[in-house]
Parts: sequence; C-alpha cells; structure tokens
Amino acid sequence: MNNDYDPGLQALFTQARQEYDRDAFTSGVLKRMDQERRRALFAWSAFGLAGVAIVALLASPLLTALSMASQLLPMSLIDIETEWLRQLASPINSIAAAIAIGALGIHRFVRRFFG
Repeated sequence: MNNDYDPGLQALFTQARQEYDRDAFTSGVLKRMDQERRRALFAWSAFGLAGVAIVALLASPLLTALSMASQLLPMSLIDIETEWLRQLASPINSIAAAIAIGALGIHRFVRRFFG
C-alpha cells in the first residue's frame, strides 16, 4: 500500500461524504428554471412586438403586392381558342400552375440530392 495520498482526491472523497440539503437543491433548480422561463418569455414577447411592428409598417405594400399577384396568377400562359379545350387545360394553363409545378420540382430536387 502507498501511504502517499493525493490531497485533491482526498478532498473529493470528503466532499462526497457530506450530506446535502435536498430541499435547498430542489428550490435552487426550480428558481433557475423560473428565471429561464421568464427570460424566454421576455425574448418571445420582444420578437412578437417587433414582428407586429414590421407587419404594421409593411401592411400597405404587402396588400398592394397581393392584389397584383391575385390579378396576375390566374392569367393563361397560352391562349386557346376552343372553349372546351380552354376549360380542360385551365388547371395547368396559368401562371399559378407554372409556379406551383416549378416549386414542386425544386422541392423534389432538394429532397433527392440534399435530403
């Protein structure tokens, strides 16, 4: 046996033998959790107020852009003179359909090569 003990190791063993107040530990953990919750609530509130302010400032330009888009999206890509053929091709013969098909193609490409 070696009689030379490491004082740091002995201090750790001595500290491990001590009794701790479980109620104080529990209350300390709960206090820290409450502080974290308050901090998160404050951060989300600040982001929410900033979002509301941004939406309020951009409401008029956004509404103008949406009204222009609602007038532009249903326009036909190709003029078809036959009425029944125009009705038949109307779901895929619009600017909105071209954008939707393009978005689906990009989504499939991203999922295949990066997902």
